[in-house]
Amino acid sequence: MSRKDEDLNKEEHEAQTEASREKEAQRHRAASAEQSTSRDSGSADPYGNRRDDRIYGGTEMSTHMKSDMPPGAGDHGGLDYKTLPKSTPGWKVIVQEMIADKLALFSLILFTAITAYVFGLTMFLDQAQIVFVDLFAINQPPNEEFRLGTDYGGRDIFGQLIIGTRNSLAIGFLVTLMSVGFGIVYGLVSGYFGGQFDNALMRVVDFFLVLPFLMIVIVFVTIVPSYDIWTFSAIMAAFLWMGTARLIRSLALQEKELDYINASKTLGSSPAKIIFSQLMPNLVGIIIVNATLSLAANIGIESGLSFLGFGFPEDYPSLGTLLAYATQTQTLQNRWWIWLPAALMILLLMLCVRNIGEALRRAGDARQRQA
Repeated sequence: MSRKDEDLNKEEHEAQTEASREKEAQRHRAASAEQSTSRDSGSADPYGNRRDDRIYGGTEMSTHMKSDMPPGAGDHGGLDYKTLPKSTPGWKVIVQEMIADKLALFSLILFTAITAYVFGLTMFLDQAQIVFVDLFAINQPPNEEFRLGTDYGGRDIFGQLIIGTRNSLAIGFLVTLMSVGFGIVYGLVSGYFGGQFDNALMRVVDFFLVLPFLMIVIVFVTIVPSYDIWTFSAIMAAFLWMGTARLIRSLALQEKELDYINASKTLGSSPAKIIFSQLMPNLVGIIIVNATLSLAANIGIESGLSFLGFGFPEDYPSLGTLLAYATQTQTLQNRWWIWLPAALMILLLMLCVRNIGEALRRAGDARQRQA
């Protein structure tokens, strides 16, 4: 074979080798591209986030690295929506806090039992017979016929205590419902609209705050010739709503600046729908705590007015009217059965409501929870 033929064969062999290398490189590039596409599509989560294997070299993280990841993090640091911790419902937080606070749980059970007992038992008691004056049973100590004795008119103290507790609780509930309900609406409307409208409404609140509450209630009670639980509750509630209104207004001013309120405004939702469907539900925790603490205060105010003689008359018992018997020296020193049960009942109700309110307040504040 000549020199020329050898050179020709060598060039042909080199060309074939180069072509085979080019085809092999193309196959490698195609396989690499297919593998990359498969990895990207297979590792994407429902939110479109891809798992970046380049950070960890396509291998699983070590146990030490996983321990430093937040709850709900995936194998490579991305959040996994399936393992994200779910928020605890509000009612469950309250139940857990009540169970954790044994004193509050006992107070809730005791308050519920007292309320159910007095409201249930009064359905079978004859109030007219209980307040009937019996001159032959004056100031009798506790005995088989009268479990807690009688007063200076021969009236059964036990029956008056049951009816008086029911009346005081009923007035406390009604006053709380009226005052807190009106204060919530007033504060939400004032805080949501703001501006000059809010300024005008707050001047009305300031006017009511400077009024002497007890003096005005005493005047109203004196002027009204005859009143019942509803009338007495309305007179009290008319001057007890300002604190709730100021509290809810301050919270509404902060809440209305959040994004979800602005989004609702942008979507064209009406102010009434935003206030009562979106703004108020986010303040339920504060509202419950405020209402609970107001209940104890309202029971105390009613008892104080009755003690001073500006509540219900003696033929319509309340805890305050029974406690007023202690103003007589002989009764205070020698006839403890007349006034002591009412005093203990007031103290017991106040402590129960106070303990329940404190537990509810802690349930609304994650920093103070015991559960």
